[in-house]
Amino acid sequence: MPFWNDNKWRTEGPAQKIVEPWDISRVEDANYLLSIGSEVYVSDEASGKTARQLKDNESFVIDPGQFAFLLTEQAVNIPIGVLGFISIRASIKFSGLVNISGFHVDPGYSGKLLFSVFNAGPSPIHLKRGEPIFPIWLADLNEAISRKEMKKGYIDLPSKNINQISGKFTTAYQVEKHIEELREEINDLKAFKTQAVIVLTIAAALMIPLFKDSVSKVFQTPSTTSPTATGGAANPPAQPASAGALAPVPTPTASPSAVPTAPGSTPSPVPKGPPTKSP
Repeated sequence: MPFWNDNKWRTEGPAQKIVEPWDISRVEDANYLLSIGSEVYVSDEASGKTARQLKDNESFVIDPGQFAFLLTEQAVNIPIGVLGFISIRASIKFSGLVNISGFHVDPGYSGKLLFSVFNAGPSPIHLKRGEPIFPIWLADLNEAISRKEMKKGYIDLPSKNINQISGKFTTAYQVEKHIEELREEINDLKAFKTQAVIVLTIAAALMIPLFKDSVSKVFQTPSTTSPTATGGAANPPAQPASAGALAPVPTPTASPSAVPTAPGSTPSPVPKGPPTKSP
């Protein structure tokens, strides 16, 4: 069962319409490179159960733990006496993308190829429409198979295939992603709490003087009313005595009847005290 080399690919490929549309630049040493087509499906919550239609060179991402269906851009027509083998380029497989849909194409198959892949790597894998990542090898059988008619292949991505991998599921990568989102939310709440404490502290510092002033006005003792305020006359303050002035000393006076006299004697005069100084 010899495999086709590059010369046979260049001659028999366009002659038997092995690949449509044909591009001779896609022929390598012993294989032809097929590319990602216009229709893909990635098993994420955003996709739901709808295939995605890609524009030329439009990109898409397969996150770790996600399945995907990738339809080729080209259709293949495998002769009845030929068996095809398919794979994914090593550079893509090294990133963790695994082909889980099989590795051969039946003799007499006609249509696009549908690859079912799984990202088993630790990082998202970025791909785009038109990227040549699917090599196909052809090998001649020792004789043709008994079936004579061609087997009709894929034209677009069938919905029954999408239903098999759609739905909500959780991978280790998604768990880590959710934990990281929760960590960010907690950090945001902590930052908000700190800002709230700062704002409340500043507000309290501004309100305390106003509060103290209001309380002091409520509990302040009313002042006594001045007599002049009500129209009454104010008593003048007493004048202090000068240091050199002497207070008047009252002169005691004796009643004549107060001094006893002997019978027949003349009462002696009452001595007078020293003259008083007027103030």
